[in-house]
Amino acid sequence: MKRPQRILTFAAAGLALALLALPDAYTCHGTLRYRFMPIDQARAAYAKAQAEIRMQGLLFPEIIPPELQRWIKYYDNPVFKPGAPGSWESISADCQTVLYHAGTYYMWYSGTPQGLNAQQGLATSPDGIHWTRHPDNPVLRLGAAGTWDSSILICQHVLFDNEENVFKMWYLGGSPAGVFGIGLATSPDGAVWTKYAGNPVMRTTEAWEGTTVEGHTLLKMNGVYKMWYGGIDLDTDISYIGYAESSDGMHWTKHADNPIFVPSGGTPLNWDGYSVDTPDVHYDGRLYHMYYRGWRREAGISWIGHATSPDGLTWTRDVNNPILVTSNLPGGWDNFQIYRSRVFWAEGEGDRPAAAVDRMWFTGRNYTLKSQVGLAFGPRRDSAAPPPPGGRIPMIVNQDHMNLEIESRPGGAVSLRYFTPWLSMTYLKIYDPAGRMVRTVVDEAQLAGFYERTWNGRDARGRTLPEGIYFAELSTPTYVLTKEIRLVR
Repeated sequence: MKRPQRILTFAAAGLALALLALPDAYTCHGTLRYRFMPIDQARAAYAKAQAEIRMQGLLFPEIIPPELQRWIKYYDNPVFKPGAPGSWESISADCQTVLYHAGTYYMWYSGTPQGLNAQQGLATSPDGIHWTRHPDNPVLRLGAAGTWDSSILICQHVLFDNEENVFKMWYLGGSPAGVFGIGLATSPDGAVWTKYAGNPVMRTTEAWEGTTVEGHTLLKMNGVYKMWYGGIDLDTDISYIGYAESSDGMHWTKHADNPIFVPSGGTPLNWDGYSVDTPDVHYDGRLYHMYYRGWRREAGISWIGHATSPDGLTWTRDVNNPILVTSNLPGGWDNFQIYRSRVFWAEGEGDRPAAAVDRMWFTGRNYTLKSQVGLAFGPRRDSAAPPPPGGRIPMIVNQDHMNLEIESRPGGAVSLRYFTPWLSMTYLKIYDPAGRMVRTVVDEAQLAGFYERTWNGRDARGRTLPEGIYFAELSTPTYVLTKEIRLVR
């Protein structure tokens, strides 16, 4: 008889509802949408949200990272924080571009002050961890009153054009009325910028783009600029990803079949089934790789996924998605949303020496309006290599429930692969058909992510158990999932 799944207690359910009831603010996705409002409305929305914010308590002071998650977060995150109170970047520092040039890491980022008129700053680093702000920050400033970018400058992407020996920045600018577009600026050193006189170089022109185009990334290949960008409807928080090309970086032709990457859907909705945006695209000589943000409900938790494409237009999602998730550490700096990934592959980019691991800078935020930059590490990526034998069974995961996949092998070994979207005490136990617990496989505090354990078919005393039907129970204090195991000798 199959072991029944237990029901949450009223106390546990109340705790879960309390955590889910944390208030929304206005953001560029979901709760940061205040950035796209006319400036007077934005300030009112920000003040209202700030008044509703609840501070969360720290439950677990020391947590061991997931063993099998594709990306492991740096232990001392965030590596880049907002500026001092009262500064031009006192509220948030986010939406970064990271380049390695002439032996130095450069990071351009959006800084937001109390007045909410975000501008672009620059910081440099010898190692990508310890950053020094440029003394003349912000290095890209608001336009004069009455110009198209006089209210806000966010969501930049910077590349160094080797053919022209110049830095180029495409950035999102907006007016006090909340009208947005993408502008272009150039710089000989990454610090002193000249805006293109014909700005903006791109505006919203297609229905799927919604209210504004944003969150873009660029490559220059064989003399052609390629841009992947998000289009978001600020009323619904629905976003898609499109593609455009240009021969000069100023005049753009949007792809006829846009959007080229859309939410995954599913019933119920997958983790990225509502919206996708902020693409970060790379080319390895064979495939395009896109790291992107996805979420499954309006103003909801967002994670980072990965997809590949032979042409940059037709994309296949990674079966191991999401590749980086929120920590869900109560009071933690990135327990609500992570987004805006910038990935450096292990073999190096530009003149950066080859490294042993991939690295990802990403923006994270908690249930306040404070955004900061973190760093994560991953093993060497090899897109040409086949998946390893016995690799993780693909899982459909989201932010609402745990998942557990079981693979029984002859000889009595059982692989238990599972995903948890929460930081919590996690338990994985084995029961016999009579409901008696025979083995505890996991009993520890774990971060959100993918894990794998192996049960050797023995009980807690090391005795070999007979083949047959057993049950695996994966649980936290507020959730229980039970699945059948067929033990094979």
